[in-house]
Amino acid sequence: MRKLIHFFIFSVLAVGAAAQSDVQYTHFTFSKLSYNPGYTGAKGAFDALALYRNQWSGIEGAPRTIYVNAHTPFAGKRNGLGIGITSDEIGKVNTNAVDLSYAYRIKLGDHNTLSLGVSGRLEQLRIRWSDSQAIDPDDPEIPQGDEMDFGTNFGTGAYFLGKKYYFGVSVPRLLKNNLYQDRSGKKDYNRTAYVMGGFSATISRNVELVPSILVSYNPAAPLDVDLNANLVLMKTFWIGGTYRLADSFDALAGMEFSNGMRLGVGLDFTQSELNKVTNGSWEVMLGYTFKCKSCDVSHLRFF
Repeated sequence: MRKLIHFFIFSVLAVGAAAQSDVQYTHFTFSKLSYNPGYTGAKGAFDALALYRNQWSGIEGAPRTIYVNAHTPFAGKRNGLGIGITSDEIGKVNTNAVDLSYAYRIKLGDHNTLSLGVSGRLEQLRIRWSDSQAIDPDDPEIPQGDEMDFGTNFGTGAYFLGKKYYFGVSVPRLLKNNLYQDRSGKKDYNRTAYVMGGFSATISRNVELVPSILVSYNPAAPLDVDLNANLVLMKTFWIGGTYRLADSFDALAGMEFSNGMRLGVGLDFTQSELNKVTNGSWEVMLGYTFKCKSCDVSHLRFF
């Protein structure tokens, strides 16, 4: 009976995942490039990031995601170039993608920058039917072996960066390609639009409050809203939390070292009906910002 319940829950989740297709990260304040190509080069220096997400721990076949990216400004910081690689696995379905992004950065005064970005994407979808155990192996409707397909996509976004605040809008996947269709050939992918924003407020000499929000809208899925607030201590440590609408409360903590390396962890405490069968989710983040004499990067930056 427990396996049957798990199967039913996963079937429902798989439908929602197919409709949305984009991965959500608890460390969304650090992984803006995965949502918005306009963010490319916004750190003001060469920056690299690696994330591992283990979702719904304790459920067999639950999503596991690895995401890495790197981006940098160039040509007098008027342009940005980036790359992102995603490997996402849920059950017997594995999706791999490579994104290349470019942003043109327009200076608006001494502290404001508007970036307009585009991205191109190569996607691979693989379904491991060979790992399945069918009740009737001779059923002709059950696929044999593995199924693999490729598709392309592109996205666009705008990102405005001020001295102590940011705002962005984006649609990172615009096309209904052949990876998002059922067996009848009907393409059922609906584009997800993102709105992000945040600011930094000084509380004392060694304490800053950094609230952030990420809103994602997909016509085929419930509205997703992530509300985050982090306390940054001595421009080195951060501790905070996120509320994901009707889904979870998340805890975050991390540290940036003097050489530009940062390490963070996140724990999601599920509040939906899934909390009956899962211990929650967790993430680990490792990043590095390469500092240089001409870069205005001397301490931890959430933007």
